[in-house]
Amino acid sequence: MTDLFEPLPESSGTRRRENTRAKLVRASLDVFVEKGIDGATVDDLVKAAGFTRGAFYSSFSSKEEVFIALFDEVTAELMAIANSSVERAVADFTGDESCSILEVDDAQVMLAVFEGIRPFGRQWYLLYSDAIARSLRDEALRAELAGQRERMRDQIGALLTARLEVTGERALLPAEDLAQLLTGIFIDLLVREQLEQRDVTELAATTILGTLRAFIAPREV
Repeated sequence: MTDLFEPLPESSGTRRRENTRAKLVRASLDVFVEKGIDGATVDDLVKAAGFTRGAFYSSFSSKEEVFIALFDEVTAELMAIANSSVERAVADFTGDESCSILEVDDAQVMLAVFEGIRPFGRQWYLLYSDAIARSLRDEALRAELAGQRERMRDQIGALLTARLEVTGERALLPAEDLAQLLTGIFIDLLVREQLEQRDVTELAATTILGTLRAFIAPREV
C-alpha cells in the first residue's frame, strides 16, 4: 500500500537516522497487514526495508515499537485524506463554506470521507483490529492505542465543531462522542464491504446522513 505515503526526501548527515526510522516504519506496512504483530519478525521488517538488524536496533527496540509508529502514521494519513475529501466535497457541492451540514445531503458529499479512505480500508482495519486484540493483552500497547484513539476522536470532533460554528447548527451529543459514533459507523462499513464482498455505497449514504440528521439540530431562525 505504498500509495498511502508520499516518497521520503533524500537526505544525509544528521537526518540519516530519522530517514532510516521512517523507511522501516513505512516498509513494515505490508508485513504487518499480511502477518500481523505476532506473525511478523524483525527479519521480515528489515528485509522489507532493505536494512540490517543493526540498523533496526539503532532505531527501535522491538517490532511492537515499529507497529505503534506505523499505526500512528497510517491513522494520521487517513485523517488528512478524510479532511481534504470533505473540504473538496463541500466546496464542489455548494460553493459556500457556510452551508448547513444538514443541507449538504448529496450522496457524494456525505460519502466524501468514506470514499477517501475506502482504498485503504482493508489494510487499515487489519492494523486496527490487530492493535485492539493485542492491546487487550498488553498494558503498554493498550496505553498507546488509547492515546491514538483519543487523538483520532479529537481530530474528527474538532472538524465537526468547526463546521457547526460556521453553520450555526448544534450537536445533540458532545462533539467527541459524535465523532466516536461516526468512527464506529465507518469501521463497520469498511468491514461489511470486505466480509460481504459487495458495494456498500448506498448503505453508507443512508447511514451517515441518517446519523448526522439524528444528532445535529438545525440552526435557529
